[in-house]
Amino acid sequence: MVIDFHAHYPRQEGFLPKLLEEMPRVGIDRICLCSAGENFGHVTNREVRESFERYPDRITGLALVRLGIDPPEMVDECVRQGFRGIKTTNPTASYDDPSFFQYYERIEHHGLPVLFHTGIVMRTPADRELQVSSSKMRPIRLDAVARSFPGMNIVAAHLGVPWYEEASMLARMHPNFYVDLTGAWWGGWRVNKGPDFYRYHFFWPGAWSKVLFGTDILRVEELEPSKLFHDRMLEPLELDSEILAMVYGGTAARLLKLQI
Repeated sequence: MVIDFHAHYPRQEGFLPKLLEEMPRVGIDRICLCSAGENFGHVTNREVRESFERYPDRITGLALVRLGIDPPEMVDECVRQGFRGIKTTNPTASYDDPSFFQYYERIEHHGLPVLFHTGIVMRTPADRELQVSSSKMRPIRLDAVARSFPGMNIVAAHLGVPWYEEASMLARMHPNFYVDLTGAWWGGWRVNKGPDFYRYHFFWPGAWSKVLFGTDILRVEELEPSKLFHDRMLEPLELDSEILAMVYGGTAARLLKLQI
């Protein structure tokens, strides 16, 4: 089973039916939808929930929880609503700020994986109001979090661009730390990275068991080129079929506690 662990639900007319039509053609069996918030032009958690309630065999929901803005109790409510993971970005302080530990305690208690945006973040008109700074989301800001909450599985999006080595070394150090390699397929951070880049960052035995496939789509038209980009990125590495199966869905299924 191919699971897209990192995909967004934008306010695009006809997005959901088009997505469900595209998935089998592209070769994606299940997709994890999440919002990054209204400032990014995305739908609400309610609309994400409606999508996975309607299509439970094809869509899994990650709930957007805004650290320092939403109440920590929101984690418990999201679990009651059927979300299988948490998405977070643009925190009000660094990810390792002790004030956020009350969120992480709840997430760990419920056994949810968390998709953290890491690295440089897109601009929005609300950046000044929200005091957005990519430095709050450096991968290293998750080091203390991984140590303090060993039962909470962390997925650092985008390999922490441009702090790649921080992200890969945290994945090597912490059993509960994972990464995805998502990035704008049309010319994002991956466009000038060759096979040696990935060999350098994932050199240790079992390294690829810490990598999850994702498309990071912002519009449905991006699904196919994003999947193809990912395929072509991995092809020269000549990973064996068992490892590829973990990258493309096995590890995600385990973190999400899916029966496949």
